[in-house]
Amino acid sequence: MNGRSRKIRSSGRTSGSVEITLPTELHILEGVNCRLMIRDGVRPEIVLQPDLSGAHAVFEDLWGKLRLSLGESGEIGEFSLADYRLSLFPCNLWQFRPPLSFVDALAVSTERPGSSSGDSEAFSRLLAGLAVGAAYRLGLAGTLALAFGDALAYLLTSISPGLGTDFERGMAHLAFGENRPAGPLGPCSDDRVWRRARPGLQRVYEEFSAWQQNPEGYEHARDKWYRGLRIEVGMSIAASEG
Repeated sequence: MNGRSRKIRSSGRTSGSVEITLPTELHILEGVNCRLMIRDGVRPEIVLQPDLSGAHAVFEDLWGKLRLSLGESGEIGEFSLADYRLSLFPCNLWQFRPPLSFVDALAVSTERPGSSSGDSEAFSRLLAGLAVGAAYRLGLAGTLALAFGDALAYLLTSISPGLGTDFERGMAHLAFGENRPAGPLGPCSDDRVWRRARPGLQRVYEEFSAWQQNPEGYEHARDKWYRGLRIEVGMSIAASEG
């Protein structure tokens, strides 16, 4: 997107009103206050700096809800941006720090005109990233921290953020409870949803914590699950061919 060119249209030489057609990916900035800066020099630049305080507020709010729901599992402390890889658009790089996207936060912000608090995919990505950070604070590490974030996001939104932890997500669904509805638990912006989820999320964390304490048992259960899945898929294929 950095290499794309756009023309500036003016309302007239005596007017300071101009119009710039931005890339379609930036439609999310509609209604967001932006600061215009001019950088002079050999290659002068005009920089558009959006006010992302609304996105920061979403991060803080969802972290507070996580803290509310995971309280019995341990204290996750205050939210810190330094724990995350921040980007404007959603990113799948999980090398060192879980990613958070400003676009996702703006998409679910109820304070921004035109936004939708029902954007489940954005909520799923945000919750996964935040929950991985919370898992680190609670002592989970590696794949289990990643899987915990994936599972928590799925349990609340019914949408997987796609982190490739099918076994852990399936076991988390069982640990959460048999009475879990098929769809989302409710609006992720509603504290009542998080309070209802608290006992189930506690059981999920205990399951993941037990796996971390017994890695051999975890690997055995994981291998057994995938063997059963392969057998089931093989039988399904054979039946369809027959």
